[in-house]
Amino acid sequence: MPLRRLHSGNRAAAGACPCRVRAPAAAAPPPPRSSARSIARAAPGSGDASGSDADEPPIVMGDWREFRAKLLAQSGESEWSSRRSDENMRVLRDQNPGLAAEEVWAHATPAPERGGLLISAPDATRLLESERYWQLVVLVISHDAGGTVGLILNRPSGLVMGRKQGGLPFSMAGGPPGLQEVFADSRVYCGGFLAQQVIHVLHGHKLAGSMEVVPGVYVGGENEAVARVAGGKLPASDFKFFSGALAWEPKELEAQMERGAWITAAASRPLVLKQVLQLPKPLWCEVMELMGGTFAAQARAARQQQGEGESEQ
Repeated sequence: MPLRRLHSGNRAAAGACPCRVRAPAAAAPPPPRSSARSIARAAPGSGDASGSDADEPPIVMGDWREFRAKLLAQSGESEWSSRRSDENMRVLRDQNPGLAAEEVWAHATPAPERGGLLISAPDATRLLESERYWQLVVLVISHDAGGTVGLILNRPSGLVMGRKQGGLPFSMAGGPPGLQEVFADSRVYCGGFLAQQVIHVLHGHKLAGSMEVVPGVYVGGENEAVARVAGGKLPASDFKFFSGALAWEPKELEAQMERGAWITAAASRPLVLKQVLQLPKPLWCEVMELMGGTFAAQARAARQQQGEGESEQ
């Protein structure tokens, strides 16, 4: 994955994109993990052939995550349309009508997966002994035998990419010419607590030099991104920039999950790619409520404790 280092005189630049810390939510018991058996029960051919699906034409499903989500919806376990945040959808329609037209869904998964989400549990700040883990929503961009890497989706900083007031106080080394000019007003998110001098770019376009995380979600490809945005072919708001990342050594994440610190989930592109700015309902609550059941109850309890008026900046 292409990385771009910030050019600065010392490593103090890592503090330029601090992660916000808020008061932790009340402790709650670890949420239950979902079972893959529920997905299997909804698999084609597992039910009565006289069902309504028998009359539907076959389709080619290239994205296995979308396929799994459809199976869950058919099984009756997920009713995403009734759980969607109308307030957040209005913001998304204004920000990105294309993403707003896609289905919005999220459901629990039995284990971490590339392209999936890690959601900090309500009691994560105590379990991980740091308030930095309060209500994190993390996109897993790499998960294999070598460990796990993720980007925090819901920690926008107060900085933008450009070299100007309110922007990055240094130039970037290794990036394509014009990057900070073309994306001068793009917000910088705190992607994690490690290597904050490294900038990652997340988007939904298949660009030269980019790496596909899951179908329709990519990281990298900065050169073509600059060219397309500068040429008016893509809006700058389609791209999200992250300073730093989260990383786990082999088995480290699994150990934290055994302690109940993380919830694993899959989510649709709109939740992953949208700008998390001025959301009436925080992304953590939005995703948890979409997942339903115990997760939704925990999100509602957290919002009541915090007060309903707080939005992500």
